[in-house]
Amino acid sequence: MKHICRYFRIAGLVFGVTAGALSGSIRVHAQGSPSVKLNFSGTYNATTCSLISSPDMTVTLPTLSTQSLPTAGPVANGTKVFTITMQCASGVTGARVYFESGPSTDPNTGNLTLQNAGGGTSATNVQVMLANADGTRIKVGDRSTMKIIPITSTDPTSVDFIAGYYATGRATAGMVNTFVTYVVEMP
Repeated sequence: MKHICRYFRIAGLVFGVTAGALSGSIRVHAQGSPSVKLNFSGTYNATTCSLISSPDMTVTLPTLSTQSLPTAGPVANGTKVFTITMQCASGVTGARVYFESGPSTDPNTGNLTLQNAGGGTSATNVQVMLANADGTRIKVGDRSTMKIIPITSTDPTSVDFIAGYYATGRATAGMVNTFVTYVVEMP
């Protein structure tokens, strides 16, 4: 935290010196400055996809021994497939289930960190990793790691994902509780 305060003081000092040195030239050239136009555009799409499966669900991972998590890395036998089902309006050709980065996201690994076990002791050196159905890892908050699902009809479309244990070191026994928020978006 000390480094952050020093950085701001230095940045403020540099800004003040730079602004003071340049203020004379800004006054001289302000009238002759070119006008720059900054445009914004976007699309609001009225068609959407609705969740058919319960938006709030619990995925129960298998119970493992700490011997299964002796070193850093994913655990092959500690996974569980879960399904999110959506139904899209006519004209939607693709959708993405986007797992949003939040307070439970480790920004370095893109995995989910453990949250308060609610009366129990949390395991240590354990995270929950998400993956697409084909096994490619999802980095929570990074759209490029989440697949676009082709939508071919207005019938419900089921999308499978994999959740699994990920060790950040030698794990200790305890509860594994975490969460993630997701939205369905049309890229």
